[in-house]
Order: sequence, then C-alpha cells, then structure tokens
Amino acid sequence: MRELIKRPLYGILAAYVLLTLAYGVVNPLFEAPDEHWHFFTAVAIKENGRLPIASADTDDNLLKQEAAQPPLYYALGALLIAPVDTSAAADEVWLNPYASVGDASALTNRNRAIHTPLEAWPWRGYALAAHILRIFSTLLGAGTLLFIYKSARLIWPHEPEYAWLGTAVIAFLPQFNFLHASITNDALIVFLSSAAAYQLLAFSDQYSVVSDRSNRLLNTDYRLLMTGITIGLAALSKNAGILLAVYAVGVVIGSWWLAAGRRSLTIDHWRLAIGNLLSLILPILLIAGWLWWRNWMLYGDITATNVFIYFAGGDREYTLGQVLAESGGLWQSLFAIFGWFNVRPPDWVFWLWNGVVGTAVLGTLKAMVNGQWSMANGQPKRWQLAIDHWQLAILNLAWFLLVYAGLLTFMLRTEAAQGRLLFPAIIPLAMALTYGLTRWRIRPFAPLLPITLALVSLYCLLFVITPVYALPRVVDALPASAQRLGTDMGDGLTLVGAEMETETAVPGEPIFLTLYWQAQTTPHSATPFKLELFGRDLTLIGELHSYQGRGLYPATLWPANAIIADRFGVYLDEEVTAPVLARLFVRLVDADAAGVEVGQVKVIPLSWPQTGPALAQFGDGVALTAVTLSTTTAHPGETITVDVTWRVFAPPGSDYTTLLHLAEAGQPPLAQGDRPPLNGDYPTHLWATEEVIQDQYEITIPAGLADGRYPLRIGLYDPTTLQRLPVSNDSQPQPDSTFLIETITVSP
Repeated sequence: MRELIKRPLYGILAAYVLLTLAYGVVNPLFEAPDEHWHFFTAVAIKENGRLPIASADTDDNLLKQEAAQPPLYYALGALLIAPVDTSAAADEVWLNPYASVGDASALTNRNRAIHTPLEAWPWRGYALAAHILRIFSTLLGAGTLLFIYKSARLIWPHEPEYAWLGTAVIAFLPQFNFLHASITNDALIVFLSSAAAYQLLAFSDQYSVVSDRSNRLLNTDYRLLMTGITIGLAALSKNAGILLAVYAVGVVIGSWWLAAGRRSLTIDHWRLAIGNLLSLILPILLIAGWLWWRNWMLYGDITATNVFIYFAGGDREYTLGQVLAESGGLWQSLFAIFGWFNVRPPDWVFWLWNGVVGTAVLGTLKAMVNGQWSMANGQPKRWQLAIDHWQLAILNLAWFLLVYAGLLTFMLRTEAAQGRLLFPAIIPLAMALTYGLTRWRIRPFAPLLPITLALVSLYCLLFVITPVYALPRVVDALPASAQRLGTDMGDGLTLVGAEMETETAVPGEPIFLTLYWQAQTTPHSATPFKLELFGRDLTLIGELHSYQGRGLYPATLWPANAIIADRFGVYLDEEVTAPVLARLFVRLVDADAAGVEVGQVKVIPLSWPQTGPALAQFGDGVALTAVTLSTTTAHPGETITVDVTWRVFAPPGSDYTTLLHLAEAGQPPLAQGDRPPLNGDYPTHLWATEEVIQDQYEITIPAGLADGRYPLRIGLYDPTTLQRLPVSNDSQPQPDSTFLIETITVSP
C-alpha cells in the first residue's frame, strides 16, 4: 500500500529531474545570477586547499562577495570536481564586458558570458566541472521536494493526494527549476532549510496528538540533536541558517510552553527542558561557530554581510517604503525571471501563476468563512481552519515571516529583490498553496494542474530562455533586400551590407536592423563595434556598444569567409527631439577606420502638437498654420527669427526648400534665409498626413539697407528645378507663389 501511495511521487521526482537537467543543459553556463562567482569559489577551494578571503585590496572578479559566503556548498563542490582539470578555467571563461544585467527590456547583451566551443559536448575541463555542480544542485532540489512531500504527509496523513499536489506545484515552478539547474549555494540552503523545517514540524506535531505532552517533550533530545546538526550545516551554507537557528529555538520554547500548559513543573522538568535546548544549540555552535569567529576576525562581522554590501556598491540606506516598492519584482522573480534578471517570460506565465496563488488564497478564505459560520445544534461552531494541527500552520507562517523579514532587512542595505531568497521558506509556501487549492473540489482534475505547470516550465525553457542565447544566422550571400556596402572596417572585418527593418519609430522605442559581417580569416582578437544614431544637428540619440551577434558571437568565433547576419535592436533615447530622420553609423571600437552610414529611420513624436486654422496653403498638401517673428522692427545687420508651423494634409512626395525673402513680389530679394525645413534633418519627402512640423528660420537685414518698410515672404520650392509650390489664401492665389508674413520696418 505504501508503495502505491509513493508511485505518483516517483513520477513527480523523475519529471522534475528530467526537466531541471534539461534546464542545466540548455541554459548556457554562467547565465544564472552570480553563477560564475559560485563556480570559481569552489574552484579556488579545490585548487588552493583553503577558504578564500574577500578583500577590497585583492578584489577578484571571479569570486567577488562569494569568497565571504559560508563555505559548505563550495567545499562539497570542490570535492565533487576534484578529479576534473580546472587549472585553465580562469583563462577560458570569457565574460561579456557589455552585459545588460538586471534589464529585462534589453535587446542585446543579455548574455553574461561569451560561449565558446569549450562548452560543447563532450564536456571537459571547466565545462565538465560546471555541469557536475549543476547536477549537484538539481539533486539537492529533488531532496527539497522529498521534504515538501514528507511535510505534507505529516500535516495531511490521510490525504496522500495533497502531498502529491504540493510537491508537484513546486517541482514545476519555473524559478525552482532554473535555480536548481545552476551553480548556487541557494540550492543547499533551500534543501537544508526544508530538512530542518520538516524536523521541527515533526517535533512540534507529536505534542498536538499525545496526552502526556510534557513527558514526551522531555525525551526528544535525539530529535533536537539531529535538528541542530541540520541547522548547523545550514548555517555553513548561507546566512539564512542563522534565521533557522532563531526559529528553531522559538519552536522548542513554544512547544515546551504549550506542553507544560497549567501543570506544576518540577526542577527536573526545567532541567530536562534546558537540556533539550542545549541538544539543539550545541551542535549549531560546534558546526558553525568557527565560521562566525573567522568572519569576526577577518571582517568584523560574524555574518560577513558588510562584505556583501561593499561589493554591491555600499549601503543604499533605503527606507522600508522604498524596499516595499520593489515587491513587484520580488513577486515576479518568485515565479519566473531568468538569466541575470534580464530574461522575462510573457505576461501570461505570470498571470497563470497568479491564478494558481489566487485560487489558493480564495480557497483559504472560503475555508475560513465556512468554518466560522457553519452551525451545529443551532450554535456557531468554533472558528477553525479545518486543519488537524493548527500549531503546524502557525509554525509554517512564522518561518515564512522570519525569512521575509530577514530579506527585507537585507534589502534595506542592498538590491536583493529576488524571489529565490524566499525559497528557504519553500515548505510554508508549498503547504499554503496545497491547503488553499485543496479547499476546492478539484480531485477529478487534480492531475491537470501539475501537467499544465510542467508544460509551462518547459515552454519557458524552450521558447523564453533558448532564443536569448541563439547565435546569428550564417548566410551564403547578401540578400537582395539589403543595402550593399562592402566596407573594410579594419581588423580584417568587412561590413558586407545592412538592412533596416524599422522604418518609423517614436522616442524610447527600439529600432531593428541586420548587419552582414564577414572575415576572410578568423581574427586574432575580438573587436567590438559601436552603433550610433544621430538626430537633429548630429545629436546622439541612441547607441550600442557590443560584440557581434547581440553580444554572443565575437569575430574570433566566426568561420572564415562566412557572412554573419547579425540582427539586433537598439533603443532610441526617451528625449529625442522629433521629428527627425535619424542616421545610423557603425564603426569598430578599436580600429582606425571611420564609421560608415548603414541606414536611416524616421523618428516621430508620440503625439503631434495642436494647430490653428491654415494661414496659407502650399501646393496640395502643406499648410502654414502659425508664424511668429522675434521682431517687426529691425536695424541693418540685425537678425530676425521666424518661427513657423506646418501642417501636412497630403504627403508632398518630394524634397522642398523653404523660401524666406525680404522682397516685394516679383522683385529680387534684398535679403534671404532659404534652407530646407529643420535644416534638412527631416526632409519633406518624409512628411505624412496629419504631421505637424515646428520650424525656425533666420533672416539678417543687410548692412546699409535704407530705412523703410519691407515685405517678408515665405514659400516652398524644389531645389533642383527652383519651381515654387503655388500658394493660396482662402482659395485665392498669392502673388509670386509666396505668402506675406509681415512688413518689416527697418530703421537706423
């Protein structure tokens, strides 16, 4: 019978292991938070035979703050990879200097590392060592699931399906899969915290079901001894182990207090109770005390938290309100945020998981209401949560709140809104979900939820994570739709061509294009390139500094003579002065060659300004709706500024130049300020219906011009043919195809 009950558990564990191993294989190495630092900390212990020391004077980019972390995960990892040659790992691992860490909106450089053929199967060297450590994390996750199952069986001993459901929900949580497919000490602290939480639940549970509680309490030293060992190991894994120790002491004291009740306790009872506490505390001190002493001697802090804060850029001194404002990111990363916090699934994944949580919350509320208002013999029944052991619910809640409070305290000092940091309290989370979901009549449909969640996690792996690290296409020839360039960019690289994908954009939006690169021979060095977008007056309005292939494929990895189709996107600045025809230039960062123009994109504002009625019509499609002069009285040599507003009713289709003349109709101009609209930064052939262009012109009164009154006229003409667009006002043609703006008074 017991084997029949466990069969679904075996299936859940097998599916979890397969799915998480797939995450570990598909997600490239070191594309998880802090993963390369965790890896090299284990390597440092393996190579040097001692614990590393974190120091500002010996800041090692390959270890960072992990050198000050509790060492158990790294020590175990060092043992596991001891047979593997990792001596060249520091030289072979290639980090991306342009990585966009923490930015899920990034279009390029979401990879923290450059992935070379050294990572390919069959694994060897550092790649083999890294995958061994990833598998170690995966197995720790399986152990965590076992403790979730055992905890659920403890709480609901007669409903094995509850335990299956609670285990499966966590087993197929995408963030749980991702975390346990990476090299991280989180896997060990989650496992040990879950083990200790289960031990404490079992310890507390025995006093909710026996009559002689005080006597049972006094004979559980061995249980507490084992729990103390577990917590001591947890404290050697991560600082959350300290919270676990505080929690355990509270559980023991609380259980003793409940067991004692109103009994009169003898000195022997007190002595034995203190002995129980010592059975818990002494193993913790013996196992982890040396580490706290070492931290104090090295860093002046038993937790070495000050080292973390230093490497994170210093204490940010946030208020609680500022920390709580980051709850949205914390909540999402509890479910599915990948990469270095820069790979985000579509919204529907979060909505699905929000739905699971919401259903559980509603189920809990439903149980509370039903328990509170149900009647027995005409009298309200005692309010309850319909759970056999309410103490266990309180214990679960207390552990979660303690972990959450610890995280909030840490977030006051540094950026740490990461859902994985709540996983030491995974058992309370799993039990809460299980309880809430099972308040509904879902038994006939119970298998559908785990299957759905497993498929969603698989989707995240194949269609969210995988495309981020896909290499660019290699093509045989330049497509006919691309602009042929054939420009020698230096360092042996040729920019064969370019193809603009985005024709029109607004400030803050991305534009997409493809650059076609080629190297006659494989270059000896990886030369990054820089893409620059220039707006009005050659103002920089967007740029990208990167290796090719969205940061994934530097030239040293290219096959000789292959054409690399590097498609990528770059964001326009939020504050672009629009409209403008932006120009895109590409150059190699370390080469002497100048940048080459690869394309143009029309940038328009988010909304066009409001205009008044037309003052004059130019041709069939352009109206002058406003004109303002800086002055109508000027002296010889003085410059007059003319602000005008054009409104487009139909695209002009050609490029025109603005005519600005100080002249009588039909007479040669005495002064002129002709130039293309917006200085040519937004040619009229781009103007589209309903666009509004605000422009400014200048005209200088000639020196020696006689006093008098002179008409100032404006028009539009074709710069090639000098043919003017006809001008009308109230459907009346205007002389000389110009519009009279104002009469300027010239005085000495």
